[in-house]
Amino acid sequence: MDCRLFMLAVGGKVPVLFYGGVRRGTDVLKALALGAQAVLVGRPVIYGLAAKGEYGVKRVIEMLKDELEQTMALSGCPNVKDIARSHSLETASSTRSLESNTSINAHVSRKMEGEPVNVNEFQELARQALPKMYYDFYNGGAEDQYTLKENVEAFCRITFRPRILVDVSRIDMSTTVLGYKISAPIMIAPTSMHKLAHPEGENATAKAAAASNTIMVLSTMSSCSIEEVASSCNAIRFFQLYVYKRRDLSAQLVQRAEKNGYKAIVLTVDAPMHGRREADIKNKMIVPQLKNFEGLLSAEVDYEEGSNFEGFAKGVLDSSLCWKDIGWLRSITNLPILIKGVLTREDAIKAVEVGVAGIVVSNHGARQLDYTPATIAILEEIIHAVGGKIPVFFDGGVRRGTDVFKALALGAQAVLIGRPVVYGLAAKGEYGVKRVVQMLKDELELTMALSGCPSVKDITRSHVRTERERLHSML
Repeated sequence: MDCRLFMLAVGGKVPVLFYGGVRRGTDVLKALALGAQAVLVGRPVIYGLAAKGEYGVKRVIEMLKDELEQTMALSGCPNVKDIARSHSLETASSTRSLESNTSINAHVSRKMEGEPVNVNEFQELARQALPKMYYDFYNGGAEDQYTLKENVEAFCRITFRPRILVDVSRIDMSTTVLGYKISAPIMIAPTSMHKLAHPEGENATAKAAAASNTIMVLSTMSSCSIEEVASSCNAIRFFQLYVYKRRDLSAQLVQRAEKNGYKAIVLTVDAPMHGRREADIKNKMIVPQLKNFEGLLSAEVDYEEGSNFEGFAKGVLDSSLCWKDIGWLRSITNLPILIKGVLTREDAIKAVEVGVAGIVVSNHGARQLDYTPATIAILEEIIHAVGGKIPVFFDGGVRRGTDVFKALALGAQAVLIGRPVVYGLAAKGEYGVKRVVQMLKDELELTMALSGCPSVKDITRSHVRTERERLHSML
């Protein structure tokens, strides 16, 4: 879809419409961002007509409108005139043909035998252990799952520049996060409803974090309450927050976290609406009653269009949340505030201006807006924008210790891991989570040794080569 040449030729003298290949609301936004005034849809209309007559055509159009509305919301565009060229990012990788979604899990599709030897193999154990609805909930991404695949595969396009003849007889992986020392720059990301994976839920995850000497970020949508997790062990804990239409509810959660010894608030800022997760829609995913909301908010939602989770989120998430609300959050807590979900230099600069304590570069595990860049591909842009004024953390696609090293080399202070933790929990409970973290630490230690880095502070930008640098060297 190269609208640009036509837009340049026309120069705004007449309106330009776009026709060809539109299958998603994301496609509509991309065409509008590149200058089209509107799009036309052809084959989808015929397919709808053939399948269900007039109703089928109406559903096709309504689906595209719903997806466009959601894409506009998740891109920060209240109306069509707010859609700008800056909202579309073209990369060499984005022009490649998409493989079948089944390729995402091709490396773990075989029957597991014996103990897993890497984090990816825990995914297959989790698939075998969980009901399909729950596995799909944890594993799935938004819409076509392009970004889900890219989050992992983009790491493969970064290579190493190892240094030799360095004394690596002792490797020190320890680091500090907001003043708290941890054994390695690997933290546990906020992921929801761990009791769907294992009966002990977040309590088991927290115990594994404590045993691993790392930080756990507890999700607002946890199966175990803030208080239960706090009393389960002595792990360093941060609390992830969604802001709800009922601000008093959000304030209560923050105050409970602070009272129970949580050390920071991680504000999720990329969810004004719930992402379109089609596996959940097909499975009619049901949200159990969440402990943090007992007596405050019911998870029972009459939502006929598919996922009960989507209906719940639509009813409670505050889509009016904006930059000025950081001041509101700061006014109700003494804890440092990190914002999670930053993907552009413009928003990174704004985050520094409003005084947050740190940034988490994240696309929500590719569960919100499909066709956002892989987080590792955008990390360096954020690092340059921040200019060392606040720490930057990384979330998305980490499956190897080599991935951790690459993120650190590009400027992240630490990484957060989400799905691998859930897979370990589903497969082997607390032990599984500890094994996942230990595997990543062991691989990171080996990568540091083989790259000539005795400590985390020795990992520098010169130790990696990105795809952009490779292509530039070929010119």
